[in-house]
Amino acid sequence: MMRLYLLQCHTGESKVKKNRYTPLLAAIALLVVAAGCGGKTPAAEPPQGASAGTEKQAPPPPPEPVKLTLYMQNAFPIQDLIVEAVRKKYPHITLEPLLRQKGQLPEDLVAAGTFPDLIYNSTPWYAEYINLNVLQDLSGLVKSSGFDVSKLDPLAMDAIRMWGDKGELYALPIYRNFAVMYYNKDLFDKFGVPYPKDGMTWKDAASLAGKLSRTDGGVVYKGLDASDSYSAMSQLTVPFVKPDGKANLQDEKFGIALDNLKTIYTIPGNSRGNNMTDFYKGTLAMSTFWNVLGNFEDYHKKGVALNWDMVTMPTYEQAPGRSYQVDSHNMSISSLSKHKEAAFQVIAYLTSKEVQMEISKNGYVSSLVDPEPQKAFGANLESLKGKNVAAIFKLQSAPMYKVNAYDSLVRAELAKALTEVLAGSKDINSALRDANDRADKQLEMQKKK
Repeated sequence: MMRLYLLQCHTGESKVKKNRYTPLLAAIALLVVAAGCGGKTPAAEPPQGASAGTEKQAPPPPPEPVKLTLYMQNAFPIQDLIVEAVRKKYPHITLEPLLRQKGQLPEDLVAAGTFPDLIYNSTPWYAEYINLNVLQDLSGLVKSSGFDVSKLDPLAMDAIRMWGDKGELYALPIYRNFAVMYYNKDLFDKFGVPYPKDGMTWKDAASLAGKLSRTDGGVVYKGLDASDSYSAMSQLTVPFVKPDGKANLQDEKFGIALDNLKTIYTIPGNSRGNNMTDFYKGTLAMSTFWNVLGNFEDYHKKGVALNWDMVTMPTYEQAPGRSYQVDSHNMSISSLSKHKEAAFQVIAYLTSKEVQMEISKNGYVSSLVDPEPQKAFGANLESLKGKNVAAIFKLQSAPMYKVNAYDSLVRAELAKALTEVLAGSKDINSALRDANDRADKQLEMQKKK
């Protein structure tokens, strides 16, 4: 019987001779074989990839398609990069840009019930959205998702937090702007003037401008464009409106800035320009301005020869080591959005190292404190090869002043004061005093509305 049992287990066939005991032996053999091979009839094998006794688990359904509208003041430089990055990472999410224009102003969209999901904006310009109550406090989404805000630039975060009167966090920075002094090497060579250097003060820059401002061969060449009165205040971190709601234009720092601009723009032949316009034309030797590397890259691709470089922003003696104020470009979520979680997923991904590396390679300063993106800065820009890229990172951005919803009214009066000073119709103190009085009247009118 033992021999029969082994045969049955290994071959499944009976070798027993047919005799009168065959039926009985066969029955016993069957019982023994069953006991030795498992004790019961084998069950059907489970489906491939599933464990015995369990059913095959169905894969989770794909995420529902989501369309997120992205509202912008105008088409921002890395729009295509962001849209494509999100598409690749989250195929079910589509970013649809929506530009601010007539009929699509924020108040129009609120009234129509079509306000967008995401808002792209830079730090100083949130008053309009706050007044409309359309900004979502991101604090809850940050906490529930475990998002690490400590990885983001602290100056940028501090500036954003200033908009939250009760600790609200209305945006997260995607990249930071920067300002430097660009210079035209050909004009310095033409007039035999040494190139500017990193670490110059405004007095140093004005001295150079005096050597370069002239008319030559019927062409007017300007030495230095220091931009507008608002930018001139940028390094000094002073509010336009005081905590009591009054205009602040009689603070001594406004006098310092206007005196600097007067020095520069009263150099014979060195009249005010329009940002970088004259620089691109080749008739301006130096210009202090924000990041325009994308424009230089476009000129390079078109074969336009611009022999330029850059140095650190000239500094005030009263604010050494400071460039223009921190100006991050940020993403916010609308409080009216029906897709807040998906919108935050997009923002979180845009602040990931993966995306930040690409942003940096394309010539925009990463919002991360991680040094790796900075090392890759401008790697994708042919026009940046051989340039003084270090100048971008040598100075620290000035902290943001306490922004007020009515700053624009005071800024407009400051611009008028500068015009009066440059025209010679008023001295600096008189111009600022009168501008402050006009601004106070407008602020009072706003309170009565």
